[in-house]
Amino acid sequence: MSRWQAVFKHGRALSTRSTNKRAEQDNSGSMGAVVGGVSAAALGYKLYSEKDKYLVQAKGAEVTYEQKSFDNRMRQYNTPDMVFNYFASLQMVDKTGIKTTMMSPLDFFGAITPDCSIHPGAGSGVYEEISDEKLKTLRLDKSPVEGSILNEIGKNGLISYADYCFLLSLLSTPIRFVDTAFNLFDLTGDEKISAKEFAYVSTKMSHKLGGFGTYTDVDQSAILASNSGLLNYLFGKDRSKCISRDEFRMLHKNLLDEIIQLEFNEFDKDKTGSISEGDFCHFLLNRTRIPPSQKAKMLKRVDNIWPKKARGISFPSFKNFFLVLASGTELERGLFFLDVENIGVDLEEFRKVASWVSHNELSPHTAEVVFVLLDDAGEGRIHKESVGPVLFDWRKPRGYDKSSIHVQLGQLEI
Repeated sequence: MSRWQAVFKHGRALSTRSTNKRAEQDNSGSMGAVVGGVSAAALGYKLYSEKDKYLVQAKGAEVTYEQKSFDNRMRQYNTPDMVFNYFASLQMVDKTGIKTTMMSPLDFFGAITPDCSIHPGAGSGVYEEISDEKLKTLRLDKSPVEGSILNEIGKNGLISYADYCFLLSLLSTPIRFVDTAFNLFDLTGDEKISAKEFAYVSTKMSHKLGGFGTYTDVDQSAILASNSGLLNYLFGKDRSKCISRDEFRMLHKNLLDEIIQLEFNEFDKDKTGSISEGDFCHFLLNRTRIPPSQKAKMLKRVDNIWPKKARGISFPSFKNFFLVLASGTELERGLFFLDVENIGVDLEEFRKVASWVSHNELSPHTAEVVFVLLDDAGEGRIHKESVGPVLFDWRKPRGYDKSSIHVQLGQLEI
């Protein structure tokens, strides 16, 4: 049950009880009608005054399968602006009454994580309105990760649509192309990104209905004056700070590390530092287009070798493979390079490609689990046809493919 469903359900129950009470009192004459009206007003006021209580309860409630399925479809098949509006839960109202839809840090996590259970979408048009004054005392849901960069952004304000597009693009950028992304923002080539440069590029790259963002001096002034937590965090509230290439790399690393930790925690409920091989494979197969019957056979192969929680997959191993998956076409290009004969790649060749892509050595155990999952023929080699629906398409349910950096050299595009 989502936040708005909980409030609606409770309100409907109160309204029904109020209506029944008035019906019983109709025979008592006009005084009964007055009492019924007062009771309805009192109950309505009670619901309004306790709305925060029910919102908090709904946030902690278990997310239903139907809710997760609908959220998943929103992430995968809609444009970034529609995804943002669906998962955002707040609206800033300025002194003139103009409303701007904004995200909390965990709204952002929910918008990019399939089957997210800690912060589901509230739905388009379901927003809590807040003023500049209320923002200072607003208590946002916090990320449980120690040293959270999302929490730091939340301390400085909220996430705008342009911020969302930037953070999504940053997450979807392979490690080896982070410097390329920095160069796109460093318009003056002075090895620093100013607030004005960031505002210009992040607006132009943000998908909007009918095309991409326009940009004028009015747009720039509005962006720089906004309550963007990301802008405040990176450039200070006076927008006088700049970020260097090393700081940009660190931003990419810290953000990616936190998202990986949060996704790992979705499976590691007991905080043991490792998850079962079966859970790891569920993570890989989540939102793939593989038929359920075939998916069940793949998972059964893994369970037969590693029943329940055998050796397990540690967080460092999970992180290394997440980086491989997040690299998208880099993994695809590496595997195609090693398999020009179209005979598939063996275990060591796969580990070699994964190391190229993630800049970290993939553990033999993790590679073996992936091979058992994907090697339908049991021949010790995996082929493009079996890898594609799982590893190559992993980015799509998260929206990474819509916001990633694209490099073209002649006829080669990556």
